[in-house]
Amino acid sequence: MKSNNKTLTNEISALILGKLHGLNAKSAKKLVKAVDETAKEIVKKYAKLQKEETEEKEKEAKKEAKKAKEKAEKVEKEKAKAAAKAELAAKIAIVTEDEVVVEKKEKSSKKKAVEASEEVTSTEASEEAGA
Repeated sequence: MKSNNKTLTNEISALILGKLHGLNAKSAKKLVKAVDETAKEIVKKYAKLQKEETEEKEKEAKKEAKKAKEKAEKVEKEKAKAAAKAELAAKIAIVTEDEVVVEKKEKSSKKKAVEASEEVTSTEASEEAGA
């Protein structure tokens, strides 16, 4: 990296000094020193900013990877929970000798169907009794 910085410093100095001319040797020597020092400072700041940007990108990538990992873990937990629920329902069905119940809503609809059939039966019985 130092050789890259030195090359960049020399290029910047050459570009600046190429635009300046018409000075005597004493003044030109002072100007060359000032331009070289300033070019070094510019290159140092440039390298520092590049390093900061790289670190920032790495942090963002780590954050996104962490979010993706957490999301994957959450999905995995939900799948495990659903599998455990299905396994429990299958065991209950074996013990009760019913069909496998997947959701509680189906149970409530079965109860309503049973109640409705009882009402129909009681209505038919009262009609027969009345006849």
